[in-house]
Amino acid sequence: MKKGSDSNYVSVGSWMFMMLITAIPVIGWIMIFVWAFTGENESRKNYYRAILAWMLVFIAAAVALVLLGSWPAIQDLLHTQSHKR
Repeated sequence: MKKGSDSNYVSVGSWMFMMLITAIPVIGWIMIFVWAFTGENESRKNYYRAILAWMLVFIAAAVALVLLGSWPAIQDLLHTQSHKR
């Protein structure tokens, strides 16, 4: 397939550049959002939107695990607070 025939074509060099940029700590996070929501290339936007979706899944899982691990302490706090009244 020729480069010019598909508006969603992304070369290997472009992917390598984008991966390099996303590996830079602060700039990478910013660019993930920029590439997810701007530009004409739907393929690139969908890829970075999928990365953001996975980040949300992992953050939600981490929060759930922290809350589950903290549940006994939360119960003790609630039990203590209810007996002080």
